[in-house]
Amino acid sequence: MIISGSTIVLAGRFSRLSKDEAKHGLEALGAKVTASVSAKTDLVFAGAKSGAKAGPAAVRGVPIYDEDALANVLAGREPGTPPPSPPFTGVPDERMGPDEALDTLKNADWSTFSPGRDTVPLRDALQALERVHGVTDAHRLATTRLRDAGAQLRHSDVHHGRLNGHALSPDGRHLAVGSHTGDDYDRGGVLQVFEVATGRCVHAIDGIMGGVGFPDHMRSLQWSADGTRIALEYDTNATGVWDPFGTAREPIADAFFLASGRPPGMAFAPEGRRAFVYGGESHFLRNVIVAMHEGSVAGPPDACPEGTEPIEFGGPLPDELREARGDEPELILGRAFWSRDGSRVYGEATDEYAAISLDVDKRQVSWILGLEEEQDAAPPEWSLDERLLAYQRDGKLIIADALTGETTAELPGYPGADVVCWGPGGRLAVVDPAGGTVGIIEGTTGAHLHDLTVQAATSNPRGWDARSWVWSPNGERAACVTAEGRIEIWSLDARPERLRVLDGIRRTIGQWDHGFGLEWPADDVLIAIGPHAVRFLRPDTGEIVADHPFHHAPAARRPLFFTGRDLGDRLRLDPTFALDQDTWAVAFEDGTVIAQPGRKDELAELAELDGRLSWSIARRFAWPFRWGDQETFPDPAHAGVGAAAPETERLLAPFRGRGSTAEATGTWPPPDTATVTDLITVVRGTLVDLTRPDSVVQGEWTVNTLQQLAMVCARRGEAAEARELALAMPEHRRRLGHLARIALALGAAGFDAEAAAVFPCADSDLADVSNAADMAAVAGACAVLGQHERSEQWFASAREAADAHRSNWEVRLPLVWALTECGREQEARVVLDEGVGTPGDRHHGVPWLVCLLRRGEIELVRELIGERSEPNDPDKPHAYGVRWFDDWAAARALTVYGQPDLLRLWGDVNRAWVRDDLPTAERIAATGRPTGPTDDQLTDLAAQHAGLAKLPKATKRRESAQVARNAAECGHVTAVLDLLPGTGDPGDYGLDSNTRTWVALSALRTVAIGVDVDVW
Repeated sequence: MIISGSTIVLAGRFSRLSKDEAKHGLEALGAKVTASVSAKTDLVFAGAKSGAKAGPAAVRGVPIYDEDALANVLAGREPGTPPPSPPFTGVPDERMGPDEALDTLKNADWSTFSPGRDTVPLRDALQALERVHGVTDAHRLATTRLRDAGAQLRHSDVHHGRLNGHALSPDGRHLAVGSHTGDDYDRGGVLQVFEVATGRCVHAIDGIMGGVGFPDHMRSLQWSADGTRIALEYDTNATGVWDPFGTAREPIADAFFLASGRPPGMAFAPEGRRAFVYGGESHFLRNVIVAMHEGSVAGPPDACPEGTEPIEFGGPLPDELREARGDEPELILGRAFWSRDGSRVYGEATDEYAAISLDVDKRQVSWILGLEEEQDAAPPEWSLDERLLAYQRDGKLIIADALTGETTAELPGYPGADVVCWGPGGRLAVVDPAGGTVGIIEGTTGAHLHDLTVQAATSNPRGWDARSWVWSPNGERAACVTAEGRIEIWSLDARPERLRVLDGIRRTIGQWDHGFGLEWPADDVLIAIGPHAVRFLRPDTGEIVADHPFHHAPAARRPLFFTGRDLGDRLRLDPTFALDQDTWAVAFEDGTVIAQPGRKDELAELAELDGRLSWSIARRFAWPFRWGDQETFPDPAHAGVGAAAPETERLLAPFRGRGSTAEATGTWPPPDTATVTDLITVVRGTLVDLTRPDSVVQGEWTVNTLQQLAMVCARRGEAAEARELALAMPEHRRRLGHLARIALALGAAGFDAEAAAVFPCADSDLADVSNAADMAAVAGACAVLGQHERSEQWFASAREAADAHRSNWEVRLPLVWALTECGREQEARVVLDEGVGTPGDRHHGVPWLVCLLRRGEIELVRELIGERSEPNDPDKPHAYGVRWFDDWAAARALTVYGQPDLLRLWGDVNRAWVRDDLPTAERIAATGRPTGPTDDQLTDLAAQHAGLAKLPKATKRRESAQVARNAAECGHVTAVLDLLPGTGDPGDYGLDSNTRTWVALSALRTVAIGVDVDVW
């Protein structure tokens, strides 16, 4: 680094020296230190909170260094040079035996141990000792010392959803993989880091909002050149930068410009301080360069400007391209990557079938090359040294100069190719699964070398980072995934030869067959990567170095499950993992392990745990689990009194004194002993889970749910309970309207005292009621309480609102309902007949239908479905007709209320298949509604529950919610209660239909009135 004569800016706060000290020190070395970044700035030293000042430097590519680099420069050392430290003398010599090795480790000064410098040599020496003498006291002592220094136990089974992408660190030592969220979006996804040499998980960051990457979108993870930063596409359409070896869930820097349902793509600059993302307002190129040093950056089209202003690319195109492309094409770059020297961004123009080179300094397009106009054709690929580009067009394989775009060679193309893959030395593989061929080309000369007969698996090179073909690091061998899901290893010298065939990691989940791709980062390590597994192999022998299957879900209950919750969810990383397809185990970071004993002999059980666990040193290096003293317990009850750390002991405290917590698997569903009252209690209890009472969504949900609970009680004749629920309703803009509905239902049922207790009497209390549906409810409540003058006033206001928009059934039907409830049926019919059209959704039409069926108004239902509905007619402009109760919930209501004739009529009008429901409707019409599930329904529920047990925890919430709803339809309340803990927790950003409080309310309404609609 040249300091003398450089213009330098100091940004942020430094912890070890003042800015004045730094300024004087730099000036003494010949630098000019200025207060702010300008076009003359040569470099920046940045401390904490430096984003605002350093951002303009980052976006321009001005080098930015941290405080450690500043300290090195002032001490006369190059940035990145570790400070002088005494050597660690505890690495045993390869000629030592166990006793000598132990003495060496005992006598070492462990305060001088440097993880980055000493872990690998010490591990190699102890591996050599183990090969001769097995695990010795030397191994145990070293492990103890490393644990004392902060080593943490890791398992790899950390992902909630499928893997969406991966990236190898530039030095090839680490593999980063990123995953989706599973069913719980707010829980976030995971960034996981493996050490390539050992194939073990050394770090994971759980809770990255919205997950990492997206299915069928590649290059969602990209490392900086020095490996200290990693950029991720996360939360569907944001880009963020993390320290891959840090612990923060939130990004160091982030950018958001487009609220798309898919990631818009990005490229990460080699220095790790800027990114190329979708954004800006240019109609030439819809990508911009943004600062990613620290803090947030945002802007158009979908966000307000925030942070350092982005840099846009402008036109015009080079002269030779204008005729073909026009003066102002709107280009969007996908599959983008930044050149290693930082001068270019390369990629594909989305939907344009073109490869593009951008000049970063000039902010212009350098060249555009047309590609084969076929979505499944192999995308263009740049050589490893970035000097050449290979692509197919017009039936030809073309090799071009990557700097100029000029063609250097043309060869016959491979029509069915889906992968073009460069290897070391400029050799090129063209993988053609359709033709059963892999062409080997000498890319630097354009010479065709070989056509291998290989039936390769199809790849998804625009949607998955790993592909079916990969070269070895020296370019002398290659590996290919076959159509059968196996891995062929090839020697590619003058006479190509298939050396061996290895097992792959193809996996079938449900009805989907999930393939995999390959990476070959080191001579002795080949990696197979799929959406649900990562495997590290020895390419020479096929030996599995480490195997990491994800998303297994043993049928047994998870060990830390306690009173309806998994206590492991409280931790930064869930310690529970699948030891195999049938067995759960738990591994805490402090080394406490819970594993069911007696499944195998002791050595086999240790080997199994060693295959799943390892110690992580500095979150970068793996250390064998088997080398330490194993603190393994049979269950949480025993672990709770022997845990290695106080934090683990506190987490396990609830299990103490409970003996073995293993539960025998009983028959399911359990006997149905629970009642509707029990379910009401549980529904109310779920409201406690709404952790943000200030949220508009959660606040409204709370009052709506309490109103529905009170309405259920009122319809069941439980007046006191309805009153108590009503009075528990918190203040809210809809509270008075809800109280009026409850009072109306209670008064109409003859519970005058309870109705009066619920409904406020003073006019001043009702001054804020402005919603027309609430007005109707207030009018009805006044009527049943004998306040006739007030009732007429409120009915007049509601009637006026309804008459203003005769097609607005959100106003009209609540008025019809209120009039009906307080005994004014003729007036209700007039209001009904004056309406135009039909209710537009299930939220009003079907609740009214249930009211009519409950009251026995069968002829009115027949009239609305038959005479006042216009059937589907594909020959008419409005092909879908105008129909009452146009929702499948209506068919459910007609079925459970035993109305087969009306169900047939509804099916005819809606041209819907209802034959499967007719037998049930006819049986209910003949014998009445069943009081519990039938034998067939119990069998079906048991099968559904067995299917749940096979799903991973993070992906079973949706299915658990559905089975709970199915149990409610059968009337099995106990089964519903048993399933609710497996549904989702409420998130910070609202509720969805798989959230526990939502599912519980749905189940209650289904049990109480037969249909999951509002109780009127």
